[in-house]
Amino acid sequence: MRLKERFRNNYDFLRIFAAFCIIFYHSFALLARHNEDPLNQITNGRMDFSLIGLSIFFCISGYLIAKSAVKSPTPVNYLWKRFLRIQPLLFVLCFFTIFLIGPNFTKLPLSQYFLNGNTYAYFRNIMPLFGIQFSLPGVFTELYDKGVNGSLWTLIVEERLYLLMTVIFLYKKDKSNYLAFLILLLNVLYIVNRYLFSGELIPYLSRSAFFYALLFLNSAALYLLNIKFEKKQGVYIIISFVCLLIGILFPHTDVLYFIAFPLLISNVASIKGKLNYAGKYGDFTYGTYVFSFPVQQILISKGIVSPYFLFFLTIAIVFPLAVSSWKFIESPFLSLKRKVK
Repeated sequence: MRLKERFRNNYDFLRIFAAFCIIFYHSFALLARHNEDPLNQITNGRMDFSLIGLSIFFCISGYLIAKSAVKSPTPVNYLWKRFLRIQPLLFVLCFFTIFLIGPNFTKLPLSQYFLNGNTYAYFRNIMPLFGIQFSLPGVFTELYDKGVNGSLWTLIVEERLYLLMTVIFLYKKDKSNYLAFLILLLNVLYIVNRYLFSGELIPYLSRSAFFYALLFLNSAALYLLNIKFEKKQGVYIIISFVCLLIGILFPHTDVLYFIAFPLLISNVASIKGKLNYAGKYGDFTYGTYVFSFPVQQILISKGIVSPYFLFFLTIAIVFPLAVSSWKFIESPFLSLKRKVK
């Protein structure tokens, strides 16, 4: 039944599209050519492909995580499923980053690399909830971005939001719209802080992490309010798209983004068609996302200087890794989700 439900939406397609957007952006950014991102140039710096990709990820995550929290029988079961989705691959990724990428790309003698405490502190990235470490001793120090896997910062925000969503269990399942009301108040607080106090009343609300967190929460609110998109799908898409254009083209209107983008993604996801089967052979998005940054750093360290060549070569290398990750790590662990009630 759940398998059939998966093929009635476009979430798999949107996720892989988002991952490709981020890889494309990093193909410019990691070469210190941020401004050459085509979308950045078209919108005069108001938007780039990273913004598009991350917004899609956080909107999808907010909607589906709220759904998972509401439908999970207990908070323990809910958190167990979140653990199985994120941590097993991160453990494998950290292990290979420390013992394969590190020794081959560090500028330090191997003895110094393996005796350095920061080498093993990198294992903290297995649990991004508590913060992460971007660099390894002597690794990629000659590059523009010194991090081994800068993409992991989003998992800090994601996992903290996963924990926040356990608030749903404090309410009766049919009263979860109370949380949607609290999210509405948070939007009001953001607007007041942004437009009346120039972001200085609560500086944290002006950070990029909160920007994406609000997209996540607003998308969660759409699920909690039980809004049906199918009946007026075309109208919602047109309205949200127009709001996005206004937010891009006119100053001081980008607050519309927080409403329009969650609405747009939820409606595009619900369109019926062939793209519903994009995940027929598995969900390769997570592996694509977490492997791409270190692969790009490796390629740049080997002398790749063309953003477009870097993008296509990264995809060619990362996609087989993502397929293997799904088959041998992610899918087997996800099959354990019913082991904890």
